[in-house]
Amino acid sequence: MTLSAKPGSPTMTSASSRAGRRLPCLSPLQLLILLVCAVAIALIWLATLQRTTFERAQAVAAAMRSNASLAIAFEQQVTRTLKEAEQVAAFARLEYRREGSRMDLARWAQARVIRDDAFTILSIVDETGAIVTSTQGPSDVNYADRNFFTRQRTAREDVLYMGHPVLGRISHQWRVPMSLRISKPDGSFGGVVVLAIDPAHLITSYGGLPLGASDLLEIAGLDGILRSRLIGTHATFGLDPGKQPWNLRQATQPEGAFVDAGDSLDGVARIISYRTMRDYPLMITVGTSYAEVLRPARQRRTSYLLLAGGATAALLGFAALFIFLSMRQRMATEALEANEALFRTTFHQAAMGIARIAPDGRFLEVNEKLCRMLGYDAAELLEKTLFDLAAPSARDEARAFLKARLKAHFLGPPPEIEKPYRRRDGSELWVCEALSVVRDAAGMPDFLVAAVQDITARKDLEARLSHDALHDALTGLPNRVMFQDRCARALESARRHNGLAAVLYLDLDGFKEVNDSHGHAMGDILLQQVARRLEHCVRAESEDTVSRFGGDEFGIVLAGLDSIESGERIARTILEALALPFDLNGDIQVSISASIGAARHPEHGQDPDALVAHADAAMYAAKHSGKNRFSWKLLPNGPAVHSAAAAQS
Repeated sequence: MTLSAKPGSPTMTSASSRAGRRLPCLSPLQLLILLVCAVAIALIWLATLQRTTFERAQAVAAAMRSNASLAIAFEQQVTRTLKEAEQVAAFARLEYRREGSRMDLARWAQARVIRDDAFTILSIVDETGAIVTSTQGPSDVNYADRNFFTRQRTAREDVLYMGHPVLGRISHQWRVPMSLRISKPDGSFGGVVVLAIDPAHLITSYGGLPLGASDLLEIAGLDGILRSRLIGTHATFGLDPGKQPWNLRQATQPEGAFVDAGDSLDGVARIISYRTMRDYPLMITVGTSYAEVLRPARQRRTSYLLLAGGATAALLGFAALFIFLSMRQRMATEALEANEALFRTTFHQAAMGIARIAPDGRFLEVNEKLCRMLGYDAAELLEKTLFDLAAPSARDEARAFLKARLKAHFLGPPPEIEKPYRRRDGSELWVCEALSVVRDAAGMPDFLVAAVQDITARKDLEARLSHDALHDALTGLPNRVMFQDRCARALESARRHNGLAAVLYLDLDGFKEVNDSHGHAMGDILLQQVARRLEHCVRAESEDTVSRFGGDEFGIVLAGLDSIESGERIARTILEALALPFDLNGDIQVSISASIGAARHPEHGQDPDALVAHADAAMYAAKHSGKNRFSWKLLPNGPAVHSAAAAQS
């Protein structure tokens, strides 16, 4: 590879014109990639549609199984209710045969002989339809025209019959009558025992069925009359359900399950399961809202479609990106001669340092700007490697970075890193370095191009700004932000090692008088001298931190205390140091003191804010107690302990 082509040369012009005239066309590899992506997209959508269809069918089948189980459970509940009613009626019939008209069912009701509250009325009716006795007392009501009476009069079987819902002539409420035939000794009709039950009770008494707002539960007779129906919480009865699809199916299929559009009822599509009761001419129907059953499947269908759409977009994007990059690679290869000429032209005229570097790190060519930046002439720099410019401790890292760049096949702009170089005089030069790899036709690294920009001034400015953000401009002490961080670290260390840590909150006594008497400039000098004395009062080689909060307030973090007494000794040392006179300007001497509040971990708080608040309160307690002293802030039910500097206690 050469860098000898020049802008405007025949080589460059010819290559550029050839690249401009050639029309893009797809290679066999690009066509193969497009075909593979198309097949993959078709398979993704086919699998997605199959999955959604399968889950929809699975949800419907699961709902049918669940409804069938609920229908069986409800059938058992209704059967138990009817069996209980049949036992009550049989017992009443037996007693009537023994006692005749002397039987008093009203007394039964008072004595709670019948304890099931579902059976609201129990009556004995003679062969003429007149009431012989009833739990509701005497009545002149006649039941001869009732359906249950005429059926028992003509029937011969000794079974309980559940009649049609009727408006009660005694209760004046809708009831479902259940009757048992009374036969005379000669077998002729002798009347009926009739019980009445609330039609809604037949449905709502079963608490094991979780009905949704559109779910259905129904009991109907094989005679085509509805005994009770519950949709959500709304109960109906007495309607003719003969036209409902499940009633029509029952005639040829005693039990089954299907999806009903709901056109014959209320327009709500439901998954229906029905079954015919074994011992009674009744059928049980359970319906679940089709929309609610399919809601989870539809939500998953939306997710599947989004995933399929995303995968399709990704495959199309991959195919487009592959074709674009491969065509770009081909065009870049054809235009390489022209680019080399452009590189040669700009190499020595660039306003930043540029170097051509061998894969082993040797400098092959450098421009004048880089030489001036490093203080070497070109001949001296060409005898060195890129690693010689790094500090000895960073050379292994530089070798690893160069090795990684040689292995990387990155088509975009090279990544920029910020690193220090060492000048010829040993000083440090911070640079922003972009290292790109130039490869030969076989894809192997031929050389690297390093573009280097001097950022030393910016780094110095960043360091100053970082320092200023965490330090007080007047005293150079850490500010409140850095104080909070150091305090948090000290508390975390104390928690890990089950140790002690403390915060001192310090306020100068008499500082305002110095400001008023000698001016703010002298006050600033005093604050600076206070800061230096505080730094000398804390423990050497410890993690103690002295901070200025603002004005004449200072905070001190005492980390890793071995005892409470250690913190007290430091506080007394500070009081003694600040009590000594301050020489402000050669001929101005002032004396001040300090009030110090102290709070310790863990007794006074588990976080920096709590400790600072306690120490602040303790500082005010010390100030109100006469100043020039410190105070431990104890627990709320304990007094604060004050100590004067002179007392040493």
